[in-house]
Amino acid sequence: MTSVDSMENGFNATLHASGPATDGGRIPLAELARVASELQATLERLALSINGTLITAGRRPREIVDAVRLDFVGFEPGSAVLKVARTGQSAITGDSLLEESFKALAEGIKAIQGHGHAIPREFTPQVINGLRSLTGGIGARGITRIRVTSSTTSEFEFNAELRTALREIELSLVESEATVVGRLQMGDFSPASLLCRIDTFAGSIQCAFGSEIRDRVLDCMDQLVTATGVAEMQPDGSTIRMLRVSEIEPIASATSRTLAQLTAEQAVHPLKSIDNLATIPLEEAEEFLAAIASARGGDE
Repeated sequence: MTSVDSMENGFNATLHASGPATDGGRIPLAELARVASELQATLERLALSINGTLITAGRRPREIVDAVRLDFVGFEPGSAVLKVARTGQSAITGDSLLEESFKALAEGIKAIQGHGHAIPREFTPQVINGLRSLTGGIGARGITRIRVTSSTTSEFEFNAELRTALREIELSLVESEATVVGRLQMGDFSPASLLCRIDTFAGSIQCAFGSEIRDRVLDCMDQLVTATGVAEMQPDGSTIRMLRVSEIEPIASATSRTLAQLTAEQAVHPLKSIDNLATIPLEEAEEFLAAIASARGGDE
C-alpha cells in the first residue's frame, strides 16, 4: 500500500506486498482486507497506549480512532503496491499521534527482529497479539513479505522472520487490583489448591485464596459476595484469568423467616385466651373505622 505526497503534505505510507499471491500486480481481496484491518487496529492500539488510555473490550474512543485513521487511495504499478494516506478532517493535534504511533510500530518491529532497538513500552500484549494476526497470513505460497515506508519513519518489514519472533515472545500477564461481585461456587478446600469460582454477570472467574481466609470462603459458599484481590489479566487486557482473593464479604440480601423465628426475634408469644385481647370503647372504634374510610377515599 503506498501513499502520495499530494495529500496536502499530510502523513502517507507505502506498503509493498511481495510473493506468489501478488504476481501480476494483484492481491486476494480477503488478504487485502485482513492486512488493512489489522494494520489499522494495531495503530489504534498503539495510539491508545501512547495516549495513556486503558485498552478494554468494546468500542474505542472516537477521537483516537479518527486521529490515526488511514484511507486506501489507490494502487501503483508493481507487486501489489497500494496507497494509504491520512485524508479527511484533521485532528486538533494534526498528524502527531498518527506519526508517533507509526514510529513506535517501526521501532518495535525492528526491536523484535533483533536490530538492536529496545521494544517500546507501547507494545502491549494487545499490540503483540494484533501483529501476530497481521503476520499470520505470511507464507511461501502467498504473501512472503510486506515492506513499509512512510513519510516520517524509516523502512520496516512484515515477514516470516517477524512472524516467528512474535510467536516466541512470552506475553507477561498484567496484574492489577480488582473487585468482583457474583455468586461464590465450586470450592476446593484441599491444602494443595484452595480454589473457588465466582459466577458474575459477565462470566465465571477462577479464584485462588490463602489458608488465612479459608473459613471465611467456606462460610460464603453459594452466596452473593464481593471479592477483592490481585487479578491476573489475559493478554487482551480486559478479561480476568485468575483472581487471588485477599478479602471476601457476603452481600446482605433479604431472606424470608419462619413465624417461629419472627416471634422469637420480637419476644412475643401466642395468646392463650381471647380474653387477653385488648378492647376499646365502641365510640373510639367508630372513630378508628372512620379514619380508615377517609384514608381509603371514602370507599367501604
